Amino acid sequence: MPSPKEKGACKCEWLERAADDPQCPVEFDAELNEYHLVRGPKDFMMIYYCPFCGGSAPKSRRDRLFHTLTDVESQRLVRLTEGLRTLQDVAAALGEPDIRQPVGIVITEPERDGKPETTQSYPVMIYTKLSNIADVHIAVYPTDRVGISFQGKAVKKNAG
Repeated sequence: MPSPKEKGACKCEWLERAADDPQCPVEFDAELNEYHLVRGPKDFMMIYYCPFCGGSAPKSRRDRLFHTLTDVESQRLVRLTEGLRTLQDVAAALGEPDIRQPVGIVITEPERDGKPETTQSYPVMIYTKLSNIADVHIAVYPTDRVGISFQGKAVKKNAG
């Protein structure tokens, strides 16, 4: 049986019919060009493939909601954060964060070798003013070690 990627786009139109049926928990978001399986008022799962023909759902436009880091900006932020390994390094180089999230990253390790599943949360500090198109996220791990990532900012919609 071919994989959904080999089948191409859905041609049976089940997704369209399901989204048009008020009794079916499938909805279409025209702005994002996505089909969702609705589970609650603000809870949904993306539908990537038609459950009947296996064809792919339309390409999402979700990536248009956020800025894409250019190579130049990415390299600038890497240079800015290079060598920052501890919370003290970050504080000395970048100062106080704009946002502190006490629970920023949650990592779950599955059950292994007879040890139960373990979930641990780590705080995240976010610097929003270091770049016009990206936020710098600093995850704080045990012993004040840090992990650094860059996340594209939301694209602002033009008013009017």
